[in-house]
Amino acid sequence: MIALSDIEADAEARFFLQAFVCRNDVSLDVPYKIKPVAKQLCLTERFVWDASQELVRAGLLKKCKQDGRVGRPDVSYVASENLLRVLVKADPEFTHRELMLRLFLEPEIHAVRDGETTASTGHEEKPPRTATRKDGRPAAPGAKGRLGAATRVLLAALLSEADECGVVAGLGGPRLRAMTGLDTLSIKHQLKRLLSLGFVRSYMPGLSHGVFVGSKVTSIYYLNLDHPQLRLRQRERGVVVYVTHGPGRYDILGAAMPTTEALNALKPKQGQKPYVLDLLYHKLASHTSYLLTAIWSDPECDLGDAKAEISKRIAEELGGPLTVNSDRTAYAGWGGLRESFQAEACRWAESIHKGLRRMKVWPGYKPHLVRLIPAPVRKDGLSIVSLVVHPAPRDNNICLWVWDVRGGRVDSYVREDALDSALRYDVRLLTRAP
Repeated sequence: MIALSDIEADAEARFFLQAFVCRNDVSLDVPYKIKPVAKQLCLTERFVWDASQELVRAGLLKKCKQDGRVGRPDVSYVASENLLRVLVKADPEFTHRELMLRLFLEPEIHAVRDGETTASTGHEEKPPRTATRKDGRPAAPGAKGRLGAATRVLLAALLSEADECGVVAGLGGPRLRAMTGLDTLSIKHQLKRLLSLGFVRSYMPGLSHGVFVGSKVTSIYYLNLDHPQLRLRQRERGVVVYVTHGPGRYDILGAAMPTTEALNALKPKQGQKPYVLDLLYHKLASHTSYLLTAIWSDPECDLGDAKAEISKRIAEELGGPLTVNSDRTAYAGWGGLRESFQAEACRWAESIHKGLRRMKVWPGYKPHLVRLIPAPVRKDGLSIVSLVVHPAPRDNNICLWVWDVRGGRVDSYVREDALDSALRYDVRLLTRAP
C-alpha cells in the first residue's frame, strides 16, 4: 500500500493505483493493458482508462505504444521512475491496514446503512443493479449499490489516522485534501454520504478561536469500525451507553471553566450555534477518555502519570490569545483554565467509572482503550455518553445500555446493531446527515 499523501492525482486515480499495488498477482514493473487489469480489479475498462490517463498526466505512469502493426497501435502503461521511487517506500504501517485493504480490493462493499440489509431509503424499491453489464464486463464502481471510489478513498484516509476505537483527531483540512485528491466541497459531500450510511458515526467540525493554542483546531471524526460492510471478522469493540441523572453538557463545561466570565466569553451570540462550546466539550471528553482508560484497566493504579499526561495535552490545546497577554500572563477571568479543565476531566472519568462498577458492567473486564462519544444536548435532565471500548469483552452481549438512575438496570444486546436505530441516532452513535 502506498502512503496516501505520496500520490498527486484525483480520487479515482488514487483508488485505482492503490488497488493495483495492493493486488499480489499484478505488477507495475511491467507494462499492463486496460482490459485484463480491469477484469482483475473488477473495474470497468473506462474507469481504468480514465485513471491511467490521469496517472500519466501526474507523471506516475508512462504510456507505451507498440507500432509497426496494422490498425491502432497497442497501448500499455508502466510505472514511471517517479512512481518507482514512491513504491520503494510503500507499505507503511496502519492500525487498520486490513480494513483499508478491504476498501481497495473488495468490490462488494455496499452503500448500505448500518442496521439495514438493503440500500433502501424508505422510497419505492428499485430493482437491484447487476454486478456485470450485458456484455459480461464488470459494472462501474457504485453500481449495484456499491460504495464508490471517491467515498472509499476518503474513508481509507480517515482509517489511516483512526485509533482502535475509530476516533480521528489532528487531521486538518489541507492534509486530508492532500491524502484524497478531493477539494473541500467534495470532501463535505463524501463525508455526508459516509455519515448517512453509518460508516462515520458523528463528526465535530474544527474551527478557529482564541481560546485554543494556535487558534485553529482540527475536526474530530468518530468512525464506525464495526459497520457490517467493513467488518472482517467478529466484532472487535464493545459499546456502553451510560445514562444517569447529572449535569448536562453546558453544566459540565461551566465546571471546567475557571470563572463564569470565561464561560460567558465563549457563549455564542444570539442566532449563532455554540460551536466553540461543543468543540471544547469534545476535547474534554477526549481527556476524560484517557483517564477512564487508565482507571478501568487498572482500578488500583497510581493516576499520577495519567494526570501528568493530560496536563501536558491540555497545555498544548488551551491558552490561546483570548486567554493570555503577550507576556503569557492570564487575562482577568482566565487564570487557572488548564487546571480547572483537568480537574473536571478527572471528576467526570471517576464518576463514570464508579457508575459502571455500581451497575456491575462486565465484571473483571479491563479495556485497552476507551473513547467517549458525546450525545446531543438534552432537556430531560438525563446525562448520556456512549463509550466505545477495545477490545470487545469476552461476553455474549457486547453492547449495554446502562441506566444508572434510581431503580436502574442494564439492558444487554448481543451487538450494537441490535439496538433500535432510533436510539442509536438519539445518542449520536449514528447521525442523520443533513
